[in-house]
This record gives sequence, structure tokens and C-alpha cells, in this order.
Amino acid sequence: MKKSKIFLLYSISFFIMSTNISNAIGIYDAGIYKKTNNEAKTYQYEEVTFVTGKPVILKGTLTRTKIDKEKENDTLKKEIEKAKKTTNKNNKQKETSKSDPIPQVTNEVPITYKGTKINEKYTLSGGGITLTRDLTISPVNEYYRGQIVQTEEISKIKETITTSGQTYNLDSNLSEISESIVIDKKPAIDYYAGNSNFYKVYTTGTGNTNTGKKLIIQMDGKSSGYDEFWGSTETKIMNYTITTEQEAATNNTSNNNNDNNNNNNGNNNTNNNNNTNAVVNGTYTVKTSQNTIKDLIYSENDPKKISFRGGYIITSQNNAAMEYTYDINGITGKGQSENENLPEIQRLFAPVLTDVQGHYAEEAIKIITSMNGFEMAKKTFLPNAPISRDEFARAVVVTSGIYNPNAKKTTSVLKEELFSDMKKSDSNYNYVKKAVDSKIMIGRDDNKFEPKSPLTRAEAVRILTNSLGLESLIPNGKYNTGFEDESQIPPWAFESAYIAQDIGLIEKGGAFRPNESLTKADASELLLRYINYMTGDLKEDYMQRILNY
Repeated sequence: MKKSKIFLLYSISFFIMSTNISNAIGIYDAGIYKKTNNEAKTYQYEEVTFVTGKPVILKGTLTRTKIDKEKENDTLKKEIEKAKKTTNKNNKQKETSKSDPIPQVTNEVPITYKGTKINEKYTLSGGGITLTRDLTISPVNEYYRGQIVQTEEISKIKETITTSGQTYNLDSNLSEISESIVIDKKPAIDYYAGNSNFYKVYTTGTGNTNTGKKLIIQMDGKSSGYDEFWGSTETKIMNYTITTEQEAATNNTSNNNNDNNNNNNGNNNTNNNNNTNAVVNGTYTVKTSQNTIKDLIYSENDPKKISFRGGYIITSQNNAAMEYTYDINGITGKGQSENENLPEIQRLFAPVLTDVQGHYAEEAIKIITSMNGFEMAKKTFLPNAPISRDEFARAVVVTSGIYNPNAKKTTSVLKEELFSDMKKSDSNYNYVKKAVDSKIMIGRDDNKFEPKSPLTRAEAVRILTNSLGLESLIPNGKYNTGFEDESQIPPWAFESAYIAQDIGLIEKGGAFRPNESLTKADASELLLRYINYMTGDLKEDYMQRILNY
């Protein structure tokens, strides 16, 4: 947790939107981007090119269709509900359980639907080179059991590269492009990984591929990333082969020039972009990392005579890094480029709680309450009291960013009532509904949620680890959790207990006390570690281990 004094603050809406482009397919070359206006569709964009035989950073703008993630999710929900009505008309019973607090994956049928059509327009220049690119992508999505396989269909692509009077036009009849990603949708986070490749053929002249100069660029790449409230990261590794083919042999002047260039092993390419007949032949690799990073910062007030001593701030910053290595015409080298936005700042509420000062969980309690994860109307928090199911549901959907009070209302087809023991007038009704709709929690038997019943420590850990979807951390074969009271852990919570101690949600070893009621203080500590994981370890796993950034 960072602590600092900030003298001038401009508060913005609590739900800070990520300026990362949605994880839909697109952006075929390895570039990085930033933008300063969340409402704009235009990004400041840069990528590296080797069309002259040496690295040149092209900079300019990328205008891209803005993806409304909430609208996309609502479309998926409607498609799922339609499928349920078709395949299981007679089963209208809500999923409930006396023990396990999370829903199980039910029988589903694959659903195919179209995503938002994406248009991308690039205008880039640098080092005597200009590039324009215009393409339209129609994603086709196939959903099954919480995952989406997204495949591209390109309906239009145009690309022109101009360097020192030489113009290359992409021949769409000779070129091939393919990309597909799988998105694993978990309650609090989306993980995704994809593969892409292309074979691009550029020609000069009047369009006759037998008389003009050709530029051929092949790429094979992969990507991985995640997207959640506290941040998002996408990393790409793209391997390229670049080749130029000279004009037909009838052009003796060009052939002579090409022979001279070959004898010089491409040295002219390194120093002179005006040599339009230079041969380019080699390979290069580009790695990129595009990130949105949020941090919690404590800001202490300078005046002594003030109603509150300080408060918390959420900062949100976007940064990107690109690094490349190359072996072109026998010349090797490497380079990098970085960019970042000015951090956005949002001040949180400053709750005044009279019974937490000096408590071991004071900081955690104040942070979760300042985010509106706990009710702020009362000055007494009662930190040692058991947390109820509806209180925990509220705290989880708020701290994970699943609940957005500023979200646009959608016409969802999910219109059935919630539970028989909850009314819409209940203060935590909307939070519980969001927790259930997002598959964070389910109700008890008899169509009841039991909102005021206490939550056990095992249930809390099960809910949080399920929201992150880290089942892949479970070792093969037999394993133990390391807790001295392991035998008391319910079977449905055993994997969650292992994951929770592995990622730092709970301390390793000692007693877990799985069936004891969770206190509000311990719930606050648990939720703060949950936030720290999403802002720390998760980010580092993608940024540092893959790109060393």
C-alpha cells in the first residue's frame, strides 16, 4: 500500500474505465498505443517496421471501433438464456445449495453469435516512411461452458507503405490473415490467449505481380492477457520473416543496383532509406506489453483542524512497452520503445468509524468501507461481529469491480425474481443480485439466500478463489493444504484452501478454522489481500515473466 501526500486532486467517477483496447481480436502488427480521453476512439499508436532493412518506429494514430464490454456481456447473457429455454423448458428451478456457496457449471449447449464489427484505421509515419492501413473485422464467437472462442472474419483490408518514392500496396488476393483467441470468463476476471499469423504480399507498379517489386512479410505470433477492474495486461510475441523480390530481369538498371546492394551486405540499408531497390531479407521478433495499472494510495491531510485525517485514492495509469530483435541482411540488433499516460486520480469516500482505531484490521476496514464495500451510514463498524452473507456479497462485487453503479441499464432477459427472503427495498439487494448474476454466490435451498446468516471462513475463501478461476494451480495427484486442521475443511472447499494460501489470500500453515464464522475484520483483511493480488502478483506474472518489463 502506497502512502503519500497529494496537494491537488481532481475527483472523477469511481468506476475508472480502462483505456486498454478490449481483448477482441485485431491489431495485427506488433504495436503499442495510448490515449488520453476515455470517450475517444482514436489512440496514439506506434509500431516498428523493417521495410528498408533497418528498424524504423512509425508513429501516428489508430482509430478503432469502441467495444462496449457491458453490451457484449448482455448479448451473451441473452443468447445463453435463449439456449436454456430451448433445451430445458421445464426446468425453472434456481440453483441453490446448503453447503457450497458457488454455482456449479450446468449442462450447456454451444452458442454461436456475432461480436461487434471492428473497423481499424492507421495513419503512421517516421524515418521517411508512411503507412496507411484500413481493415474491417467481423468476430464470430462460439461460447461453451464459460469460455468463448473468437475467430476473425475480414471483410475489408487495404494497406499502403511508401518509402522514398517507392509505394507498396497490399495485394489482398495473395495475402492471408488468421487469428483466433479463447477467452475464459471468470466472475471477476477474463483470461485470454490467442494465436495469429499472416502472409502479406505487397506489390509495386500497376498491379501486375509479374512486373512489379514484391515485399513479403510473414508473421507467426501468440498473445495472452487478462482484464479485470484493477488492471489489464496483454502481451504479444510476434516472429516475422521479411523478403523483397526485385523487378523482372528486363530492367537491367535495377538488377545492377541490386547486385551492388547485395555485395555490400545491406550496409546501404542501414544508412540510406533512399535506396528503393535494396534487397531486404531476414527475420525479426517483436514483443509488446500493454497495461492498465491501478493502485491504492493513502493521502494524509495537512490541516490539523479537519473532520477526517486523510483518505484513499485510486490511481489508474496506462503504459506500454515494445522491444524487438532482428537479423536483417546479416546485421543484428535490438531496440525498444515505451509510452505511458498521465495517471487518472479518483478520491474515495472518507468514512468516520469510531470503533476501529487501533484495531489490527483498521486499514483494511477503512479501505473497503471507503470503496462503499461496507455500509458507511453508521459510525460503528463492529469489527469482531460475524459478517453476513449479504454483507460479504456486497463487499466482493464492489472490491472486484463487478458492481458498477454507473452502468447503463440493459434490457436483459433475466427477469425472474431473486429470492423469497429478499426484497428489492433491502439495502444490499442490488449487490446480492449482481453476485448471483455473476456466479459469485448462490442461494440456499428452498429458494432462499439467507442474507443475514453468517458466512464461514471456508465459504469466503471458496467465493474469492472461484471469482479468480485459478483451478490450474491445483497440483496433480494427492496433495495437502498444509493446515493443521486440514481434516475439517469441507470437500468443496479443499481446492480453494490450497489456492488461497498459494496466492497469499490466507497465511500458510497453522490453523485455518474453516467452519468458524468469518468476522467483519477478518473479511476486510481477506478482501484487501484479494485486491493486492490483483494489483500486484497477477500483474507481475504477465509483465515481468513474459517481457521482463
